[in-house]
Amino acid sequence: MSDENSQAQGGQQSSIVNDVVVDKNKTAEQYILDVEDKYIVPPLIREKFSDLIKLIYETESMDKEEREYWLQIMPIMSEDQIVKFREILVTEKDQLAALDQKYATDMAAINKKQNSELDEEEMKKKLKVIKDQEVSSEAAEKLEEEKLLKELETL
Repeated sequence: MSDENSQAQGGQQSSIVNDVVVDKNKTAEQYILDVEDKYIVPPLIREKFSDLIKLIYETESMDKEEREYWLQIMPIMSEDQIVKFREILVTEKDQLAALDQKYATDMAAINKKQNSELDEEEMKKKLKVIKDQEVSSEAAEKLEEEKLLKELETL
């Protein structure tokens, strides 16, 4: 048995657990073929729960020993136990996917807020420039007005 190692394959991160390469792009059948060299895969698993081994290897909550435990006891599990175990793994996978989606949504909102804050600062700068221009324009108009009034007085 090899320890859990990480290796890059085709630019993707994958890991090796019990001599099985964990790769999210692998099919359930590929996982079954990899595992059959070392463990007994009951016909019930092949026929009804073909995704179970893929779920076992791709779950983030199990370590190497836990995966090995489940693969070893699979042949003696009842169908009801397999159904419940699969439901747990599917629920975990769905909840993690929902958390990932929420995280992505929250990050997008944070990035949008930061961008809008930057836009707000840009707007404040532009308003200040406009106000400064108005003040200088008003001052120039006032000087011109005073100059014209003096010219009128001298007439």
